[in-house]
Amino acid sequence: MAGSSLRSFIKDVRGAKTVAEERAIVTKASAKIRTKLRDDHLPLEKRRNNIQKLLYLYILGEKTHFGQVECINLIASDDFADKRLGYLAAMLLLDESQDLLTLLTNLLNNDLNHPNRFVVSLALTTLGFLSSSELARDLYPDVESILNTSKDPFLVKKALQCVAKLVMTDSSLLEIFQPQLLLSLLNNQSICTHGVLLSIAKVLQAALSGFSMHHKRVKENEPTADTTGILRQLLGAVPELLDLLQNLNVKNFEPEYDIQGTCDPFLQCELLYTLRLFFQVCFEFKITEIDQYSNKFNDLLTQIATNTDSGKNCGQAILYEATRTIFSLNLNQPSRVLGINILAQFLSGKDNNTKYVALSTLLKVVPQEPVAVQRHRKFISRCLRDPDVSIRSRALELAFAILNDVTMVELTEQLVEFLKNASDDDKNLIVYTVEYLVRAFEIHTSVDEKWKLETLITVLKLVGNVISAETVSNLLVFINNASCPQERCELVAEMLKLTLDDSKRSEISEHNVGWNLVTIWCVGEYGGEILGNKADAKISERSLTKYLVDQHAASDRNDNKIVHYLLTAALKLSAHVNDPGCNESLRQILVSRSRDADLMLQSKSVQYEIIFRQPLKVKKPILDSMPKFEKKIDAATQKPSKIASQSSASQPESSDLLDLLGEKQPSHSPQPQPSVAQSSTSVLSPTDLLADIFGSNGTNGKPSSDKDLSERNSSTLEVPAGSTKIHESAAAECYITLKSCGDGAAQMELYLKAKTNLQNVQTFCAVPKTQKLTLGQIQPGNTLVSHQVARQNLKVVGSGRLKLRVKLNFAADGNDSSEQFDHKFDQAL
Repeated sequence: MAGSSLRSFIKDVRGAKTVAEERAIVTKASAKIRTKLRDDHLPLEKRRNNIQKLLYLYILGEKTHFGQVECINLIASDDFADKRLGYLAAMLLLDESQDLLTLLTNLLNNDLNHPNRFVVSLALTTLGFLSSSELARDLYPDVESILNTSKDPFLVKKALQCVAKLVMTDSSLLEIFQPQLLLSLLNNQSICTHGVLLSIAKVLQAALSGFSMHHKRVKENEPTADTTGILRQLLGAVPELLDLLQNLNVKNFEPEYDIQGTCDPFLQCELLYTLRLFFQVCFEFKITEIDQYSNKFNDLLTQIATNTDSGKNCGQAILYEATRTIFSLNLNQPSRVLGINILAQFLSGKDNNTKYVALSTLLKVVPQEPVAVQRHRKFISRCLRDPDVSIRSRALELAFAILNDVTMVELTEQLVEFLKNASDDDKNLIVYTVEYLVRAFEIHTSVDEKWKLETLITVLKLVGNVISAETVSNLLVFINNASCPQERCELVAEMLKLTLDDSKRSEISEHNVGWNLVTIWCVGEYGGEILGNKADAKISERSLTKYLVDQHAASDRNDNKIVHYLLTAALKLSAHVNDPGCNESLRQILVSRSRDADLMLQSKSVQYEIIFRQPLKVKKPILDSMPKFEKKIDAATQKPSKIASQSSASQPESSDLLDLLGEKQPSHSPQPQPSVAQSSTSVLSPTDLLADIFGSNGTNGKPSSDKDLSERNSSTLEVPAGSTKIHESAAAECYITLKSCGDGAAQMELYLKAKTNLQNVQTFCAVPKTQKLTLGQIQPGNTLVSHQVARQNLKVVGSGRLKLRVKLNFAADGNDSSEQFDHKFDQAL
C-alpha cells in the first residue's frame, strides 16, 4: 500500500464498502508510511509519495504527527518540488505552538534570501502562516530586507502580506516597523499593483489594530514614553488612500479588476476598512492631524453611497462597508440617515445573506437613529414572513428594538400575524415574541389598555401551549394591574364564554396549557365580579364550578402547576358561591389532595380546607381579590436580548465568567400564582403575594417603608463606609458591597464613583457557569457628573465561589471608552 501511488491509495479508500474496511485500509497504510519514513535511504521520489499520502490522511482526520520531522527534511532539500511539498505539509501538520518551529528558523532564513523568487514566495507564505512570536522577531528583518531591495511586485506583495501577519502576531514589532517603506511603495507606480495595494492595506490594518496593545505595553515599561510617533507617520498614507478610493469610485473601467460594472470592489472594501481604522485609532489617541481629512472622507462616503449600484453583490459589499464606517465613526445625521436607507434597500432585496446583514446592522444602530430606522418598519415586518428562520429571528429583535408608543399598534399587529402563521419549529421565536410583547405593554402605557388586554388574550389563544410559566405569570400580573376593573371583567367574561361554550371550544387547543392556567386563575380572582355583573346567562355558579371540576379531573397527576392553580381558584370561588352543591364540589377538589404524595400540595390542601370551613364573614376578607402587583422593570428588560437557541429562551441566561458577551441579563419577573390575598393594606412585593396565609411558603410579606423608598429613589448616593474598592482608573472608581450571602444566593451592590463627567454608562457583569446573575437598574441614571455616585443591585444564585467580571462602557470627553476587571470574593454560595 505504501509503495503504491497516491491515486491508487485514494481509490482504495473510496472503494471501501464498509466503515470497517475503510478503517483497515487507512490503518494499514498509516503503519506502512510510518515504517518507510524511518528508512534513511529511501529515495526522494518515494519519500514525496509517502508525504502526499500523509496529507491525505490528514484530510481524513487521521493522526499525522509522525511525519512532522520529515516535512522539515523536505524543506531542506534543494529540489523545488520537495520544498513545495515540504512547505505545504509544514503549514498543515505544524502550528505556531510547536517546538519544531525552532528547526524551521534557519531553513526559512536561507530560503528568504534564495535567488529563486518562487522559493522566497514559499518561505514568506509559510512564515506568515506559522508565525509564532519568536519566529516573527527572528525573521522580521529578513522580510523587511525583501521590501527594501526587491522590485518584483509578486515578491513585494507576498512580503507585505507576511509583514501584516507578523505584526498581528507580535505587536512589539511596531517598535522597528518603518512606515516610510509603505509610503515609498504607495508612490512607486511601477511596483504598486492591485495585489500590492491590497497588501499595503492589510499591513496598515494590522499596525492600527495592534497599536493599542503596543501603546499599553510601552506605557507599562516607560510611562512617559510617546508612542504616537508611528501613528503620525502612518497618517502620511491617508491622502493617497483617499485619492485612490475616489479614483476607484468614478467608474474608471479596468477590465482586469472590473466585476459586474464595479471597479475593484475588493480593494474598495479594504480601503474603506483601513480608513475607518485610521479615524478610530486617531480619535482614541487624540491625534488631531486626522481632522484635516474628515470632511473629504465624509464627502467621499456620500459619493460612494450615491454612485455604487446596490443591485449587484459586489456593490452591496462596498455599500455595507461604507455604512459600517458611517456608524462606527458616528458621522453627522444626514450621513447616518443615508446609511440606514442603504440598509433598507438591502432588506427589500431577495438575497438572504444581505437581508441578515442589514437586520443585524440596523439592530446595532437603533440607539443612534431610532426614527430613521422606524421609517422602514414595513421592510422589517416583511422579514417576519421570510422562510429563513435566522432572518425571522433578527427581524423580531429589530421589531422590538424600534417598538414605542407611536409604532406600538402597527408592529403588534404584525407580531400577532407572525404568531398566527408560526409553525412548531418556531417555538423559540414564539416564546421570545410573547415574552417581550408583555414587557413592551408594561413599559409603554400611553396605548389603550383594553386593546392591550385583547391582544394578549388573542396571543394566548394562539400560542398558549408553548409559552413558559414565567411568561404566563407576567401576563397575569398585567391583567391584575389593569387600571379599569370593568374592562378587565368584560375581558375575563369573554374568555369564559369562549371556554364554556361547546360550539366555540374547538377554537382553543386542548393542549393550550397557558390558556387553561390564565382561565383558572381568572375564575378564582374575578369569579365574584363576573357573577355579580350577570353579563351572560352561560356564566353561572354551576358552570364555573363544573369548569374547575372538569379541569381537575382532566389534570395530569404529574402536572402540579395546574393543580396548585385549581386548589386556589376553588377556594377563592367558594367565597362567592351560594349553591350548596357547588360548594361541596369545590370542597371535594380541595380534599382530593389532602393525601397527595407531593408535600406542598398536601399541605396546601389541608390548610385551604381549614379556611373553607370558616364562616363566610371570616373567609371572605381573606379571599378578597389580589391588590396590584408592584413589579420593578429593569432597564435591561427594555431592550430585547438575542433569541436563545433552546426552548428555555425566556429564562435568564447563565453568565460565563470566561465569555463576557456584553449583553445585560434579563431580570427575573415575579410569578403571581393564584393565592389568597393579604388583608394588610401595605404594598407587598410580587413574590410575597404568593405566600400562604399559614406560612407554607416560608416567606412573609414585608411592607416597604417610605424611608426605604425615598432612599432607593434618591439621586444623591454615597459609597457606604464598608464597601470594598475593586477597580480604579482615571475615569471612575468601583466599589462592591456584599449585603448577604448564603443558601445558594447572594445580594450585592455595585457602586460607581465618577472622577470626570461620564455619559452613556453601561455595566456588563458575568459570573461562573454554575451561577446565574440578575442585574438591577443603574441608579440614578447612566449620566454622571464628576464625583457623583451610581448604584446597581446584583443578585447571584447558584453554587461555588463568588467571582465577578465587570465591564464598564462609558463616554468621557466625547470619546467612548471601555474598562474590564475581575474580582474574587472570599465567600462562596
